Amino acid sequence: MDVEGTTAVVTGGASGIGRATALELARRGADVVVADIHDERLAETAAAIEALGRRALAVRCDVTRDVDVDALASAAFDAFGAVDVLMNNAGIAVLGPPHRVEMAEWERILQVNVLGLVRGVRAFVPAMVERGHGYVVNTASVAGVWAYSWDAAPYITSKFAAYGLSEALARSLRPLGVGVSVLCPGLVHTNLGETARFSGVPDEFSGQWSYFPPEMVDVAVAADEVGPMVCDAIADERFAIFTNADDAARFTWWRDDIDRSLTDSIAAAPTPPRIV
Repeated sequence: MDVEGTTAVVTGGASGIGRATALELARRGADVVVADIHDERLAETAAAIEALGRRALAVRCDVTRDVDVDALASAAFDAFGAVDVLMNNAGIAVLGPPHRVEMAEWERILQVNVLGLVRGVRAFVPAMVERGHGYVVNTASVAGVWAYSWDAAPYITSKFAAYGLSEALARSLRPLGVGVSVLCPGLVHTNLGETARFSGVPDEFSGQWSYFPPEMVDVAVAADEVGPMVCDAIADERFAIFTNADDAARFTWWRDDIDRSLTDSIAAAPTPPRIV
């Protein structure tokens, strides 16, 4: 799919991976609707798109609200007539012992990271199916194909769901002319930490509940590197997008022997604090 002359919608598009992809889509000739909850960053990103010579529309949108996502779709269709590319990118992180994380935090992360994608699909994909043309990119994570650590069970759960939804969408939408990709970033330098929350971690363990495997830290990439990867995958109609060199290979060997891979990974990592 050639994005030149298309219209794209990017949720969580005012910073990080979303902003980088929105700008790259504009560089390649797309008009872009940027959706986010951060007003100042929204305005700045829209201005950057217009500086590239493309049309931009900034829409404040909370993807946990049906009314907001429906309003986003209405604004996009009213302004541009059709939407060719949808990137469901908005996401948050919750960390903490899985047996202590508050239910409200479980519900919040699933509302954003899973049902936020579902709302985007429901709002934009029917028109794509009707036209027999369009493309959906869902942001999952390497955490959606590999439980990389013990510190973020809610995040990992939500991203496994995002990956599974994307694979199911590919099976149902590709035959109808709508392409699907799933973005599985490894460690990327973004502002995700601004909205990350800890839950169920007692004060005395503050600062002890966070772990990234060294192999992830060593190959972390900048957010600006991800936008071209996403656009290349759209052009190639490629399903899985891995941002870090070894993650695709890890996905393969991890599932070749899940019991061994899980046992080896547990042994290699520090033991989490015993919090009851």
